[in-house]
Amino acid sequence: MRLTRLFALTGAVLALLVCGMLGRLLWGEWEHYRAAGSGHHTLQLMQRAMIAAEKLSFERGPVNAVLGDHVPADPAYRARLLRARADTDQALAQLRRELAAAPVPAALAGALPLAPLGRLDQALAAARQTVDQLAALPPAQRTPERLSETVERMFRLVPLALDAVTGYTRASEQVYPRIGRILTKARLTVELREFAGRLGSALTVPLASAQPLTESDHERLQFLRGRIEQLRQLIKIPSGDIDTEPRVLAAVARMDQLYFATGQRLVTEVELASRAGRPYGMDTGQFAQRYVPCMSPILALRDVLLEEAQAQALRDFQDARHELMLALLVGAAILLALTLLLLILRRRVVVPLLRATRAVVRLGNGDFSLPPSGARRDDEIGDMLRALATLRANSMDRQRLEQERLHLIEELKVRADTDYLTGILNRRAFTAAGNLRLRGASERNETLAVILFDVDHFKSVNDSYGHDAGDQVLIRIADVVRDSLRDGEIVARYGGEEFVVMPACCGLEAAGALAERLREAIASEPLTLSDGHILRVTASFGVAVAHGPHAALDDLFHAADLALYRAKHNGRNRVESQV
Repeated sequence: MRLTRLFALTGAVLALLVCGMLGRLLWGEWEHYRAAGSGHHTLQLMQRAMIAAEKLSFERGPVNAVLGDHVPADPAYRARLLRARADTDQALAQLRRELAAAPVPAALAGALPLAPLGRLDQALAAARQTVDQLAALPPAQRTPERLSETVERMFRLVPLALDAVTGYTRASEQVYPRIGRILTKARLTVELREFAGRLGSALTVPLASAQPLTESDHERLQFLRGRIEQLRQLIKIPSGDIDTEPRVLAAVARMDQLYFATGQRLVTEVELASRAGRPYGMDTGQFAQRYVPCMSPILALRDVLLEEAQAQALRDFQDARHELMLALLVGAAILLALTLLLLILRRRVVVPLLRATRAVVRLGNGDFSLPPSGARRDDEIGDMLRALATLRANSMDRQRLEQERLHLIEELKVRADTDYLTGILNRRAFTAAGNLRLRGASERNETLAVILFDVDHFKSVNDSYGHDAGDQVLIRIADVVRDSLRDGEIVARYGGEEFVVMPACCGLEAAGALAERLREAIASEPLTLSDGHILRVTASFGVAVAHGPHAALDDLFHAADLALYRAKHNGRNRVESQV
């Protein structure tokens, strides 16, 4: 096929590819524009789900008041419970109506879980029936166990609604990626409201039964306070311009003032009264009347965040429209430029470019065997080919230098961690490995052992046979110990004729058995010197273990060193363990 025809065919294929790419780009921008327009409904669904979760949490307050009252219940308490139930039912019904009235686009349908709403209806009906049955019983028959089970049933309702909130949040983030952090903070406020409600509900049983809080109740209160504080800090973590908005700052400040000061102080007063054995001075209904209003700033913060998300979503919709128009203009410009470029390339660049392409491909694949051809041309293509030749030479030099550098780095790393004489770890490397292993043992609540030993009468070996013989003794002992250890057990030369072994996590008895085995291996291995003399050397061992979060490697070495001193004092060639 002639080159001109081949170029025409290639140009046609290229034009089709570019048109396809531009079409795909324009279609994506169009879909983004449509999704941004319909994304407001997704945000509304998410807001409705958050409101439903909040109503479920709010319903627990009147429930606690009724369960702590006499029979028949105070009409005011009963009326508040009925209003709370009606508000919850209305919020769930509104959510369902909006789902049915304006279906979510197909691209987002998979992200919106409808199943949790069905499970929520069943669980809500069962929980309310249990509340009504228990409230109909005399107070004496409302045992703490039955009260706790009923309150726990109410607790289990909110996670079902929060599952729906999570799904709506993900769907909204698909349409508005830039508001993901705002939606996350709004989601955290829903969780904060839920755990704040749980903190108050944790006092239902003690207040209803007029009994002091048990130790498990105190532990639960501490857990809930910790979770609430964690959510508070997560909400306050800076994550963008939203954190500097005056409305957001004011809402956070009011939440701190009303709930974290007043609300939690009320819980603390009940807890202190329980510890002191004083009457609480209130029943569940009175507590709910004082505590529930303190949580309203949390919901106000949620609403402010959702309003900011709506405003950002509107800005994203406008940006999507501008980007669509820009994509149309850029697409038209690209098609025009492509047509002009093909006309120029047909006459001046095609063949030289193919030759240069082959050279670039060879260089990109690391093939430096052939230099680019045509480098003697006296034009721009020739300049490019000469530059490729220079690039080839520089790449070869860089490759060689990189290999040498990696080799040197590896060699320096080995030398830095290895004892020059015995070939085992040196003290620095062992200390680093020991600290790492000690931290792991502390986190897993395991026991870590250290075996410290040195050669008996090593100075006499040096004095009698010379330092070369002493070096041979150290090398031989290192080989014997290294061959006797298993995977996970490390050995190092700690200094002079002193060695240290750290087994895998084990107790004092197992470490002592390992030390005894090493002692026997050293004592049973004779060493033949270069001049024919046969030496039999022994070693004294000290064993120590550490356990717990406050264990320190220096303390462990010190304990092992004391045990080693006793082994030498008691006759050498023996194993002593820490006292």
